[in-house]
Amino acid sequence: MPHDLLKLTPTQRERLDVLFLAQYAPDPGAPWPELHPEHGVLPRYNHELFHTLTGLGLRCTPCRSLEDLVHIRSEPNYVFTLLNRAPVRNSEVFTSAFCEWLQVPYLGAPPNIRALAEDKHLTKLMARALGIPTAPWVTCPAEGKLPPAPDFRGPWIIKPRFGAASVGISEDSIQETEAGLHARLRLFQDLGQACIVEALVPGVDLTVPVLGGEEPLVLGVAEETSSLPHGIVTHRQKRLLDGGRERRMAPHGPLSETLRTYALRLCAAVRDFDYLRVDFRLHRDTGELFLLEFNIGCNLGSHAAVMFTARAAGLKQADVIEHILRHSLDRQGRMWRHAAARTEVTR
Repeated sequence: MPHDLLKLTPTQRERLDVLFLAQYAPDPGAPWPELHPEHGVLPRYNHELFHTLTGLGLRCTPCRSLEDLVHIRSEPNYVFTLLNRAPVRNSEVFTSAFCEWLQVPYLGAPPNIRALAEDKHLTKLMARALGIPTAPWVTCPAEGKLPPAPDFRGPWIIKPRFGAASVGISEDSIQETEAGLHARLRLFQDLGQACIVEALVPGVDLTVPVLGGEEPLVLGVAEETSSLPHGIVTHRQKRLLDGGRERRMAPHGPLSETLRTYALRLCAAVRDFDYLRVDFRLHRDTGELFLLEFNIGCNLGSHAAVMFTARAAGLKQADVIEHILRHSLDRQGRMWRHAAARTEVTR
């Protein structure tokens, strides 16, 4: 993989006024946070990224909610958003759509691409159209009649249709009977959440982080194993609240080349984006590959897959963040020029 990452220009570095949108966005000088009893590593992650940006010499203003974003009193010319969950449906798409309305460039992807990434059902339909294999699935609405048991054999895994970071996934997500399946679906309907029911693939997760650019950069392939039944990974594990999960670089070979090909095929279909991660599942018995989802706005912390693969490629976290930011400004060039000009006027 080429190691020549993009750099901010001196003008960009001088003119950027970043609104750092994250649930636990720290104030300057705030102490390093502890693990949160519910959100785990999230406060530390937000703290780490804020200081990575300020370490690049950028002005950063913390913003902790969509309400604060809507009522911003400063004049930011870039929104670096890590707020992937808020107490409103489709909050991820709202942030990018609102920034489009403000004409302020932002981290991630256009709202239509972000919406596609947040919808596992549409992602799987796209994968099928692109010739990328995916396990069989059916959908269940947030309200109304429950679907019958799928016509493919169990055990099944029940997931929220929208969202990432394995939110809503626990050991109870695996069900082997129709009664258990419907009980789990009713639980999600009580929460007002649509679901997908997918054929359980016992095995390991393989994730392919990609940086945006004129030619997208595949950082590598990470193999992630879990000690839980069937090798599933839960939300608590991803938040570092539970153990039993390990990560290593997948060896170079036909499997990693196939994953790279699939990931780049998907990237070509969803451009433009700043960075993303494409997740697959490898069946432990048959060796079959299945796409699970792709994630725009995935974790950029030092503990997560993007930076794990970046380190293996000899790249530093700050350099990866700077590349992502520079590409984000480039892909939103017209909006960035206008936003930067407005900021200069108000100074």
